[in-house]
Amino acid sequence: MDRRVREFRERVLETAEALFAEQGVEATKIDEICELADVAKRTLCNHFPTKAHLVRAMSVEAVSRTVALIDDARLRGVTTRDRLALLFDRLIEGAIARGPVHRETIGTFFHAAHGTPDASRSEIRISDAIRALLEAGRPEELPSGCSAETFAEVVQGALYSTTLEWIHRDDYEIEVRAAQVGAFLVSLLPRVREGPGTTSAELRT
Repeated sequence: MDRRVREFRERVLETAEALFAEQGVEATKIDEICELADVAKRTLCNHFPTKAHLVRAMSVEAVSRTVALIDDARLRGVTTRDRLALLFDRLIEGAIARGPVHRETIGTFFHAAHGTPDASRSEIRISDAIRALLEAGRPEELPSGCSAETFAEVVQGALYSTTLEWIHRDDYEIEVRAAQVGAFLVSLLPRVREGPGTTSAELRT
């Protein structure tokens, strides 16, 4: 993608996400995004004909951030238990940082992208990243008789379930529940001998 186009898209999407989080997706007008991003409406509409196109593009960006978190946990971790614990730590930190107002935006991402080609590609990207995280360890670090592919499906299902609960329930304490789910999944993994590079996340589990 041309650098100027990429910078334009990044500026528009960052502005739209900030406005969506502040006042809600439905209440935010395209004109407000144009004004705050300092772009002409015609130019914006050439790239994003409707607000739904903006939301879908933001959903893809959100998936990219999630994949980056998974990849970071894979690279930083020492064992599979460690990598999985690091992943949930980072996801919880992100949920806390974005706050409850952002919940509506995340919910809109889910509903707008459901059943689209982008949604299918996004699910595959996340699934592949989780599987790569698990395959970075040794086979004996997985539950007995369970492949990396199977356990990746379990982890991805847990992530989706907690996210959807957070979206739909005002009383859902995402950081508490995600920590509990993460600890449970880590507990399913066999312990391995701790090496000199074992991180604090591994020692906590």
